[in-house]
Amino acid sequence: MRLKIAKESLLNVLSHVVGAVERRHTLNILSNVKLQVTEDSLTITGSDLEVELVASTSLAAGACLQVGETTVPARKLVDICKSLPNAALIDLQITEDERCILKSGNSRFVLGTLPAADYPLLNTENSAGTKVSVTQRELKRLFEKTAFAMAVQDVRFYLTGTLLEIDQNQLRAVTTDGHRLALCETLASSNATQVMQAIVPRKAVAELQRLLSVDDEPLTLVIGRELLNVSIRIPARDKEQADILVRFNTKLIDGKFPDYRRVIPRGGDKNVTIPHDVFKQSLQRVAILSNEKLRGVFLNFNPDSLQLRANNPEQDEAVEDLAIAYAGPTLEMSFNAQYILDVLNVLDGDDVCMQMTEANQSVLVQDPAQQDQVYVVMPMRV
Repeated sequence: MRLKIAKESLLNVLSHVVGAVERRHTLNILSNVKLQVTEDSLTITGSDLEVELVASTSLAAGACLQVGETTVPARKLVDICKSLPNAALIDLQITEDERCILKSGNSRFVLGTLPAADYPLLNTENSAGTKVSVTQRELKRLFEKTAFAMAVQDVRFYLTGTLLEIDQNQLRAVTTDGHRLALCETLASSNATQVMQAIVPRKAVAELQRLLSVDDEPLTLVIGRELLNVSIRIPARDKEQADILVRFNTKLIDGKFPDYRRVIPRGGDKNVTIPHDVFKQSLQRVAILSNEKLRGVFLNFNPDSLQLRANNPEQDEAVEDLAIAYAGPTLEMSFNAQYILDVLNVLDGDDVCMQMTEANQSVLVQDPAQQDQVYVVMPMRV
C-alpha cells in the first residue's frame, strides 16, 4: 500500500474517526485505525467495539500508488500529521515487512502495524430497523439540550445514556441521573408503527454532537434492536479537499429506561417568572460561598422577590435579592446550584419559568417560549 496525500486532507479524515479510539484497550489493535486505500478513495476506521466511525473521502488522480489496507497507531499518526508544516505532502507506504513508513520533506517516521484482517468491526450487515428522518440541526439540538443530565457513573447503567423515543411524528431525547431530568423534542418522520425507544451511550452522544452541523441537511437514523447507524456527509473545508462521508455505528444500551413521564410534575400551583440572565449571574455569584461538596443554595420565594442564600462550614455567607413575578405564598427550597445552572445554560430565552408545588417536591423549569424543552430538578433535603 502506498499513498501520497496532503497533510490537511489526511488529518481531516483522521480527525473524524480518532474520537472512537481508546488510548488503552485490552485489544492492542483497537489503539489503531484501519486504513484502506483504493484507486480513487481513502477509508479510515476507528472503533472501541461500542462506537465505530468510518470516514471515506475521494482521492485526487495519482494519489494512490498502490492499493492495500493496514492498521496503524491512531494517536501517533495524528500527532505526526499535526507536527508537520501546513503545506506538507505526506508519502505513506506499507513495506513488505509490514512496517509503515511516513515521509514528508526531510522527516521520516517508521510505525509498527497490525493486520487489517484482524481489526474487529461491528456487525452492521443486518442493521435493518426503524428509520427516522430528521435534520442535522435538530438532532444536534436534542443532544445539546439534554446531554448534561446523563449519569456519569451509576450502577443503573441505563441512566448513563440518552433515551431516544420515536412517537408518531416526534423524536424525543430524555436524560436523567436521578436528581434531575432533561427532555427535548422535535418533529421527525419515521416508519415506526408504535412508540419505540433506544438508549444511546454517553460516548456515542458526544461523538454525534461533534460530527453534526447546524445545517438543515437531512439525516436518516436507522435504529435496530442492538445498533444505531447514521451516515453524515461533511462538506469540504476548501476547494482543494473532497467531501467526507462518515458512517457512524454504535451499540445501544440494553436496559429499560425509567418511565420519565411519572417524574415530570404536573399541576404545580406556584408559578415564578425570573429574568434569565439576572438569575444565572446571581446564582453564580452566590454559589461561590456554598459548600464545596454539596453546592447547596437556598431559594426563598416571596411575593415579587426572590432571595438567594448560601453558606459553608467556614462561616462564609452570600445573600442576594432579585425582583421576580410571583404572587404565591412564601416558599423556601434548597438546590444544588450546579443543577440549576446546567438548566439555565441550555435555555435561550429572556425569562425562566419555575413551576412548584411544595418545598420538598421537584420543580419544573422551562423557557415560556420553548415548550418543547422540559427540565425537572429535585430539591436538596435540608
